[in-house]
Amino acid sequence: MSRRPPLDAYPRPGVTVDLAILTVTSAGTDDAALRVLVQERQDPDGRVLPGRFLRERHTVVDTVQEVFEQKVGVSPSEVTPPRLLRLFDAPDRDDRTWAISVAHSVSMPEHELEGAKGEMVAVTRNGTLEEGGPLLWDHDEIVTAAVKSLQGRYEFRQRYNDTMPDPDGFLTEPFTLHQLRKVHEAVVGDKLHKDNFARRMKPQLTPVMRGGEVLRSSSGRGRPAISYVKSPQT
Repeated sequence: MSRRPPLDAYPRPGVTVDLAILTVTSAGTDDAALRVLVQERQDPDGRVLPGRFLRERHTVVDTVQEVFEQKVGVSPSEVTPPRLLRLFDAPDRDDRTWAISVAHSVSMPEHELEGAKGEMVAVTRNGTLEEGGPLLWDHDEIVTAAVKSLQGRYEFRQRYNDTMPDPDGFLTEPFTLHQLRKVHEAVVGDKLHKDNFARRMKPQLTPVMRGGEVLRSSSGRGRPAISYVKSPQT
């Protein structure tokens, strides 16, 4: 009976942890836009998502934290922790070596990304970068997967269950329905019907009360709008 070769005799891929960090800039305004953090690198030269190779005896969770601390320079809150997207394991995805990417999506409000290393680049509704050309390796595919995953949490048309109001926390409370709709529109990349949106969102919102009266926002045009917070069940 032949003996099996030792485990270290088998070729092993490198493992990277890559992060698609998404935010909505100017959240709640008519200029709201979905963006992803990209960074410049050298050797090879180009733009990439923040990431690093998994070190020996380090976990994936450890490596996610290391990417934030050493590559990005900021940390996400516990409200929307990094989400595992999937493995990107095409054998030829990285022309430097055989490498598998454990890709994550991270949603962060714009203010948490102040001082982050890199550039916030706008993405289209299809999950492609609006400017600057392609990213290295298959990082464009990771961005697309992250955007599609995010849109699945914000899209409510043709769904039986209601979408949560701002499930990834891009908008600071309290907010108006107009501000909330602008965030959803930035994420899904399309205009939403004002009345239909309000009808779907209101059951999951609680008006803010002050002095026994409903608090209204003085920002924007026309009549001041009611300010809301997300109801506890959402």
